[in-house]
This record gives sequence, structure tokens and C-alpha cells, in this order.
Amino acid sequence: MRSPKNILFLASWYPHPSNPTLGNFIQKHAEAASIHHNISTLSVHASDVSEVFVEQTKRDKLTEIRVFYPRASGLFKRLRQYMRWRNAVALGVATYRQLDGEPDIVHLNVVFPLGLLVKQHFPSTPLVITEHASALHEGPNAYPTWMLKRMLPVYQRAALVLPVSANLGERIKTLAGISYHVLPNVVNEEIFTLPNESTSSNRLVHISTLYEAAKNVHGMLRAVHHLSKKIQDFEFHIITDGDATQAKALANELGLLDRFVFFHGTMETQEIASFLHTCKALVLFSNFENFPCVIPEAWMSGVPVIATAVNGIPEFAHAENSILIEPRNEDQLTKAMLELLNGKRFDAQALRAYAMEHFSYAAVSKQLDEVYRNIRN
Repeated sequence: MRSPKNILFLASWYPHPSNPTLGNFIQKHAEAASIHHNISTLSVHASDVSEVFVEQTKRDKLTEIRVFYPRASGLFKRLRQYMRWRNAVALGVATYRQLDGEPDIVHLNVVFPLGLLVKQHFPSTPLVITEHASALHEGPNAYPTWMLKRMLPVYQRAALVLPVSANLGERIKTLAGISYHVLPNVVNEEIFTLPNESTSSNRLVHISTLYEAAKNVHGMLRAVHHLSKKIQDFEFHIITDGDATQAKALANELGLLDRFVFFHGTMETQEIASFLHTCKALVLFSNFENFPCVIPEAWMSGVPVIATAVNGIPEFAHAENSILIEPRNEDQLTKAMLELLNGKRFDAQALRAYAMEHFSYAAVSKQLDEVYRNIRN
């Protein structure tokens, strides 16, 4: 049996107590990678603390290192914050080296901002990059030009770039002139399971941050309003770790709130898995999107998806597991929801089989193992 490698997961986004869902998809990749290798994650977080400190947790072959540092305020706030961030990264790297020495491979997750310091701290260590950021695409949340210029040399230095969709990979290829290999998001097949018995639920669910520019929540609510004029026996649930104030106001204005539309705050992974068991479909109405984890989580649970055919979604979503619609087309969304509520069926076993093949811990850990084994130190 081949010995495991020591991999440092540098994570620009990562869950922490103040934001338990931030970068949870990176944490899941780390968990998958730890099936075959020794994985340590390193993330840094500005926090309401008086002094910098390091927190370490260990689960099997996964060690998580989080460095918390005080938020800056007052005169020269940005400069002070930047220096504190750099010092926190340096402390995290030093902590890792005390625990494990030099890594065999640095696996950077989301280039900005931690990738800007990789060359300084690991000038000769092989580098792998997984990218999730939709800000690489042109649009309302696009990275500014100065930031892209600093990021491109990081991509070009990598032995391999692993975007979570080919759509994102093509964008990076256009910007940085590099090749790529798609590494999809991962789903824990032991948490997201088929329900013990089939449900006749009339529930639809949307799960997101409610970032309006991307998620088009207002358009989705208008479509739900149109749906309520055609059929009344349904519930539309929204689970979010974001600010629901505007969405609730619109739902109330449309006469939907607590009648057809119900809001829920942040849920733990197990809670989301259980909630999916009560739902007929997951609904997304995004204007742009890479490939969100919640889609394969739904499939793994035997739940079909209604989603817009944008960016990375059509690479995996098709007629046998989803209803794909045009972005911003509220009539199509209304029609798709009505179709499901009126009895359109998907094969739950087939949905899960597809998810197991592409997004399970077993499938993704195998891909990562092949990546790490093929990189020369």
C-alpha cells in the first residue's frame, strides 16, 4: 500500500464559528482528500478578539488550523488590517511546520487572497489549485483588474488547476493561459441519503446566501406568486445563512409570507439533509453560478432540481435529474414548479446513483489521490 502524502490545504474561505457555512465545500474536499492522505487545512479569520491566537482540531487524518486575529479600526485601518492578516498567515504556516514539517504538496483553495503569499512561504513546494470563485467571471461581482493581475501568476505557477466546473476552467484558461481538470464539489453520501420511505410532500426548497445579483431571489418570489394563482396546495421554503430582510419584505408584499413562503435560518448539514427528505424539488433561479454544492446534495437525497442553465450547472444537470430553464425567465420557472407539483416524477434511485458516481467522497477522493500521486516533488 502506498504511503499517504502530507498535503497542506490553504483555504481562502473556510468555516469558522462566526460563519459556519463559509467555504464548507472546501472543508468537504479536505475531508474527501483525507481518506487517502494526511491533510491539514490552514485558514485565517479577522475576528472580535483582543489578540491573535491559533485553534487546532483533529479528526482522523484531517487537522484543521484556524488563526484568528483582531479586526483593525481607526486611522490607517486598511493597512493595519493587511499587516495583521499577513502576520496571521505567517503564524499559521509556522504552526503547520511545527506539526508536520514541510508539506509534500500545497493545495490552494481559492486564489484570492491566500494565494498571493504562497510563493513567499512555499517557493519550491508543488502547488495545486482548486478554484470556486464566481468573481473570475465578468459581471456585478467581478474581481477588479488590479486583483486579477496579481492572481494570474499564481495560476501559472501551479502544477495543476482544478476548477469546480469546466465553465470556470475555460475562464481561467482564457485569463491565465493554463490547462485544467474539473474537480466537482463533493457530497457526503453517508449524510445525504435517500429517505426511508417515499414522500408525497408538496414542498419546494431554495437554499442559498440570498445574494440577489447572483441568486435572483426577487424573480424567484415573483414566480412563486404566479404559481400561487394557479395552485394553492404547496409550500416554498427558503433556507439561508444570509440577510433575508429584503426577500421577506417582498414575500410579505406579494401576500406569500407564512402562507406559501417560509424562511429558515442557518442549518447544520444534517438538518439540511433531513429537510431535503421532505421536499419534492430544489429550486435555484441564479443569474450566474459555478456549480453549487446544494445541487448534488439534492440528487444524493433523491430530490430533483429546477435550475437555470448558467455557467457550470448544465455540465451536470440534464433532463434525467433536473428541469433546466432560462435565467430570468419567470414564466418558465412557474411552469417548471407547476409541472413537478402536478406529478412529474424523477427516479430517486437514479438521481442518487448519478450523484454517487460523480460527487461522492469515494469518487472525489479517488480523483484527488490520482492528482497527488502524479505530482512530482
